[in-house]
Amino acid sequence: MVCSVSIRRLITLCPVIAGVLGCLMCSSKALADYAVQSCGSNPNFFVFGGGSSNPDIHAQEQCPVGSYNGAGLSVYNLGNASAGQRGYLQTTAPAGLEFVGASADQISSTGINDNAGWGGGFYWAGGGVQTNDQTDLNPNVGMMFAAPSSYWGLQMICGRAICNQDGDLAVQSVTLYVRETVGPSFGATGLWQTSGWVRGSWPFTASADSPSGVCSLSTTLNGLNISSSASSTHVAYAFKQCATPAINQTIDTSRYGNGAEQLVLDASDAAYVPASVSDTVYIDNIEPTVSLSGPTDVPVTAGTQYVTATATAGPSGVDGIACSVDNAPTQWYASPAEVPVSGVGDHHLQCQAANHAVDVAGSRAWSAPATWSLKIGEPTASAITFGHIVNVLRCKRVKERVKVPARWVTVRRHHKRVKVRRRAHTKIIKVTKCHPRTKVERVTVRVRVRRHGKTVWVTRQKRERVVLLPHLENSPKLRVGHGKTATVSGWLGDYLGVALAGQPVTILTAPSNGLGQFAAAAAVTTAADGTWTATLPPGPSRLVEAAYNGGPTTEPSVSAQIALTVPAKVELLSVTPHRVAWGGTVRLAGQLEGGYLPAVGALVRLRIGEGSRQSTYGVKQQVGGNGRFTSTYTFGEGLASIHRTYWFQVVSLVSNYPFAPAASGRRSVLVGGHPPPPPPRRRHKRAKHQRK
Repeated sequence: MVCSVSIRRLITLCPVIAGVLGCLMCSSKALADYAVQSCGSNPNFFVFGGGSSNPDIHAQEQCPVGSYNGAGLSVYNLGNASAGQRGYLQTTAPAGLEFVGASADQISSTGINDNAGWGGGFYWAGGGVQTNDQTDLNPNVGMMFAAPSSYWGLQMICGRAICNQDGDLAVQSVTLYVRETVGPSFGATGLWQTSGWVRGSWPFTASADSPSGVCSLSTTLNGLNISSSASSTHVAYAFKQCATPAINQTIDTSRYGNGAEQLVLDASDAAYVPASVSDTVYIDNIEPTVSLSGPTDVPVTAGTQYVTATATAGPSGVDGIACSVDNAPTQWYASPAEVPVSGVGDHHLQCQAANHAVDVAGSRAWSAPATWSLKIGEPTASAITFGHIVNVLRCKRVKERVKVPARWVTVRRHHKRVKVRRRAHTKIIKVTKCHPRTKVERVTVRVRVRRHGKTVWVTRQKRERVVLLPHLENSPKLRVGHGKTATVSGWLGDYLGVALAGQPVTILTAPSNGLGQFAAAAAVTTAADGTWTATLPPGPSRLVEAAYNGGPTTEPSVSAQIALTVPAKVELLSVTPHRVAWGGTVRLAGQLEGGYLPAVGALVRLRIGEGSRQSTYGVKQQVGGNGRFTSTYTFGEGLASIHRTYWFQVVSLVSNYPFAPAASGRRSVLVGGHPPPPPPRRRHKRAKHQRK
């Protein structure tokens, strides 16, 4: 009979010894006990140590056992033995194991403990079981140890002066019940040994061992299974009954979350002792990011500028920000960082952020580069006027002598190219030079003088020459006729009053309708002294300003606004009829020229007058579309003998119509008498074929 390694199943399968082992299970941890079997139907067995103090007493191990006479374990005498001489077979528990019970199957005992001089049986530390002839062929003998033992064996001992009778003790199979005193132990490398934050893929190796042998090994990270290993065989006839292969693989940490995660090793051995160890692994596979914010275009007078670099990262946190300004060596900053930028010109900033997580090579995680462009320019001043520029720079063409250094030149002589050295010489060129206007001013200063042997402060008047900066004589308003052009002038320079030559300036205009719809009307280039002049095309009343978009080292600027006023053009096209009786009606037709009519229509005032006297008799509010409008006027009753001449006029009003008010010409109507008779009715000639 072969019994299972589980004591619980052993009780079921081996009922003969169930009663013997019942108390043993109560006094021990069931999950720490397991069975080890020897002989039976298996050719292997755990190691026994045999010995004898007499050459005639033999101890041997024989497996398998084919019959009763070929016992698996046997001790027997074939000669004479003296008192105290013994033969034995004994097994010792390996480190970490101890025996708590045993059972022997198919025992053969002859001449032992039957007054033939031989004694013996089974023994262990602190106890034993005797055998005699009556135990022959007993199917099973169970043994319960009062206390754990480190050894178990069978023996025969001579108890007389001379033992010359035959004696033997044989057992076909033995089952030892073993308690494991040391649970599984673990070993792990790679990811297990890391400290700090990690990212990416890491190698991982894990193994486990125990005195009874580890039968299964598994590992999890953040509760998710990584790998498991199990023994392919379970050897019931060895103390170490399982051998589980080690786990060796690469772990992609990105699959197991981010943060402080538990890496757990679980194992179970042949004694069914579970064991578990864990290690905290700090994982961060979130790529850090960096964002930049700050000014993009500032004047140099604003001083050093700062671009703010702000980094974000996963649970490992931001390690720092590396920034480079204009390809200079990288500087390391803590987040958020204020990166200084200074100097006139276009500047380019690039930053990357790193976190604390490293890969297997020890490299930190870096964010994608973030870039920022910043222009620091010299402030400029733009002016615009309908007037003239005062204190214009004085520029003139002058001759200047310059020195040309000696140099080598290539010339062709006799159809060959040869080098010839030209001597240094001077030549005269023409250049344009500008200088500001100046004037002498009287100023008051304080000076120290000695009077009566003492030094005192006194005020003195002195004359000194000062520079007059170009500026515009302010003429912010101009009125021109309808359909006429207008000329504007301006000046462009830096904040120190130095003219900017050859710079493009755009003239922007917006109709004076309150909508602020500016559009480019002209483009000019500044002269050597920074001045410019432009002609505005015909149009409505406008707001005008000059805009400079800036250059590589200069800032944009916009001038103040000036106003161009253009009167409307309104015409009274006709007043019909030209002669009307009292009580009659005339019809007026007019036209508002120039366009820019709002959707709600423009307002016009209707006037009637006689001589120098005039009055308003109505307001036409719906002048839209193409600007044409009509109106009527009915005269009152009067004497037929009285004739008077009246005139009509139309005046545009101030509204969201971008033209200044203007009046049309006058058209007269003669009023008096009776209404003229209707014209005679004309008779139409019939066609010839109708008359026939």
